[in-house]
Amino acid sequence: MESTSFFFTLLPTFLIRSSFAIICGACIGIERERKGKPAGFRTNTLICLGSTLYMLVADFALTQLGIMNTDPTRIASQVVTGIGFLGAGTIIQSRGEVIGLTSAATIWVVAGIGLLIGAGFPLFGILCTVLVLFTLVGLEKIEPKILGKCHFVRCEVIFADDGGRTRAEIVQILSDHSIEIAPSRLEKPGPNATLIAFTFCDKHPSHHRFMTELLRTPGVNEIKTGEI
Repeated sequence: MESTSFFFTLLPTFLIRSSFAIICGACIGIERERKGKPAGFRTNTLICLGSTLYMLVADFALTQLGIMNTDPTRIASQVVTGIGFLGAGTIIQSRGEVIGLTSAATIWVVAGIGLLIGAGFPLFGILCTVLVLFTLVGLEKIEPKILGKCHFVRCEVIFADDGGRTRAEIVQILSDHSIEIAPSRLEKPGPNATLIAFTFCDKHPSHHRFMTELLRTPGVNEIKTGEI
């Protein structure tokens, strides 16, 4: 067990690096949380802090305890390997559609930021956080200029009224693809049918991949698209 003097000697280093890790992870997590991603605010914060702690253990063992056979790069490589399993868990394969790749990539980068801060480079960690946020937010705004502006159309999905099971599955599919449904867009076109209406971009393939999932959903009777 560490002595009191040893604890207070390392406390400033521990608090500074941990604080930077929490700030960096939280900033990226807030952006993910606002978009309703599975790996959100707390997840990214804990990933960044956890990676920092692993590097702090290696640093303290090498520089303070004099354990010369400690290799920080091996600990870092194990963190990268371990975070791969967590990233894989955020990737959802549903009816042939793979989603969650951006969330998995974000987790991987956040772990790298934590390792960077834990190794003693918090300012570089802040810089990397800014670059990640620019990639997630800034490039999203630049994307239309590169790929062309989206062309939105209205879509109506008519499905069987089976107690809400089909509706829940449809809403989940649309939510996974960041498509919002206003409550007023739910209608009853028939005694045993319900209609959900929303708008989506039919120009870019990545924006309407969900259509395949909807067509394969049991209970969906008809899908109609048209100009807004």
